[in-house]
Amino acid sequence: MHSLRFILLLGALLAPLAVLAAEKDKPAADKPAAAGGKIIAKVNGTGIPQSRFDLILKSQTAQGQQDTPEFREELRDVLITREVLAQEALKRKIDKDPLYVAQLDVMKQQILLTLLFEDFMKKSAPTEEAIHKEYERVKADAAKSPRKEYKARHILVKEEADAKAIIEQLQNGADFAALAKEKSIDPGSKDNGGELEWAEANHYVGPFGEALKTLKKGETTKEPVHTSYGYHVIQVVDERPVPFPEYDKVKQQVRESLIGRAREEFVNKLREKAKIEKTGAVTSN
Repeated sequence: MHSLRFILLLGALLAPLAVLAAEKDKPAADKPAAAGGKIIAKVNGTGIPQSRFDLILKSQTAQGQQDTPEFREELRDVLITREVLAQEALKRKIDKDPLYVAQLDVMKQQILLTLLFEDFMKKSAPTEEAIHKEYERVKADAAKSPRKEYKARHILVKEEADAKAIIEQLQNGADFAALAKEKSIDPGSKDNGGELEWAEANHYVGPFGEALKTLKKGETTKEPVHTSYGYHVIQVVDERPVPFPEYDKVKQQVRESLIGRAREEFVNKLREKAKIEKTGAVTSN
C-alpha cells in the first residue's frame, strides 16, 4: 500500500503524463536511455531516464518541495508507477485516441512556445541602461500631466433633501466635522469628522472622484453628489502632487513592460512575414 502523500504526488504529476509518454513515439535513437543516458529504473525492460527524473524534480522543488534523499526515492517510485500506467495505456491503444492526439499536439506546441520565448528572452532581455532610459521617458511623460491626491472629508446621508439641508447649514457657518459626527451614515469616517485618507480621485467611486477634481482646497460641493452609497457632501481639505516613484521601486515593473513590448513586436513581425491562409469558416464538431 502506498501512502496518501505518494498518491497525491502521483496525481499532481499526472497532468503532463501525455508529454512524457510521447517519448515512446520517437525513434529509439532519440530516447535519452537509448542514447547512453543514465536510467534510474526499468519497467518491463523499458528504462526511465534520469532526464525525466531531473525535469520533474526541478518542477517540484520550484514549487517549494524540499530536495531530500527520501523525496528522491519517493519520486523515483512515482515515476515507476507512471511508467506502469503509461505502458497499460499503450496496451489499450489510448495513444491512438483522437482526444489524446489532439491534447498531445496542443501540449507539444505549448512547450515549443515556452522554450522559444525563453530563448528569445536570453537574447533580448533589456539592459540596465535600457530600463533606466525607459524609466526616465515615463517619468517625463508623467510630468506633463501630474497626478494629484486629495485629503477630503464627506458627510453621507440617504436622502438628497438631507444633503441639501447640510450644504445650507455649512454655507451659514456650521462646523463640518460636527455635522459629520451627527448626521453621516458612513461608519468609517463619521467619528473622525468625515475625514478620509489621502487618495487620488480614481480611488473613489466615479461621481465622488469627479467631484473632487472640480473642487479647490477648502471648497465644498454646492450640490449633493449621488453614488450607490447615498448622497455625499464633499469638502477638499488639502491637495498635493503624487511623487513619481523612485527608480529602484519600479525597476522590475519597467523591465516587465519592456519585455512585454519586445515580445509583442517579436510576434507581430513573425506574423507579418508568415504566409497565413484562413481556410473556410471555423465550425464546431
